[in-house]
Amino acid sequence: MHPLEGLVAEAGENVIGFAHYWPQPRPLQGQDAGFLDDLFVDPSYRSRGVGRLLIEALSDIAHIRNWTMLSWVTAQDNVTARRLYDDVATAANWVTYERVF
Repeated sequence: MHPLEGLVAEAGENVIGFAHYWPQPRPLQGQDAGFLDDLFVDPSYRSRGVGRLLIEALSDIAHIRNWTMLSWVTAQDNVTARRLYDDVATAANWVTYERVF
C-alpha cells in the first residue's frame, strides 16, 4: 500500500475537481518522483482551467518535496485530457502493460 494524498478544487462550497497522488520511489536513481493516480474535473467545469490548476498545485508540491518528476497515464482516446497533458508535460516513451486478476 502506498500513501495516497489528494488535492481538491472548489467553487464556493462545491468540490469541482480532485487529484490523487503519491510519492513514487525510484530506487535506481536514489530519488522519489510523484505519480498522479487520478485527475477528475466535474464535466460542467472542464476546459476552464481547473485541471491545469490541479496539475500546477501538484507541481508545486513536487518541487517542495524534491521529486524528480511527475508521471501519470491516460487512455489513448481521452482526447480532451490529452490536450491539457500535451500542453503541460511530455509524452513518455513507455508502453504500459496490465495483467488482470
